[in-house]
Amino acid sequence: MRKAVFITIFSLLIISCLNKEKKQTENEIKTELNKENQNLELKKEEFLKSKIFFGLKNLNDGFDSESIHYFSESDFEIVLNRVEKNEIGIYGIEPWLNGDFYSVRVHEQLNAEPNDPKWYREAFSEFKKRGKNLQYSATYEIPNELIVE
Repeated sequence: MRKAVFITIFSLLIISCLNKEKKQTENEIKTELNKENQNLELKKEEFLKSKIFFGLKNLNDGFDSESIHYFSESDFEIVLNRVEKNEIGIYGIEPWLNGDFYSVRVHEQLNAEPNDPKWYREAFSEFKKRGKNLQYSATYEIPNELIVE
């Protein structure tokens, strides 16, 4: 009887240790994946700054997150030209007026893919027609192959 109890306890300890090691390994994998995703996002930000936003004035003076760039109408037109040339997609365009949210348009509203320039050109054109002094930002779909070193 003692032997059976000992074997049971010993088996439970081994299983417990194995589960602990498994969880530790799973946590290490999750941590590594999070690091890779963060690194990829940083590379995408750097790509935007160096290939799309270069030479343009960021109008974000602190009214929104530091990582979000806002542009005048004329500079945003340049952004759209560069986006199209580099075959980047745009998920949404978000104009602001005097530091306050004004409106938003997203590719789904026009039943379009993010990398279809027709949708974002049409959305931009609609905003321009309103005759407001808007500041434009966008969320971008950057293919991973554009940022691979």
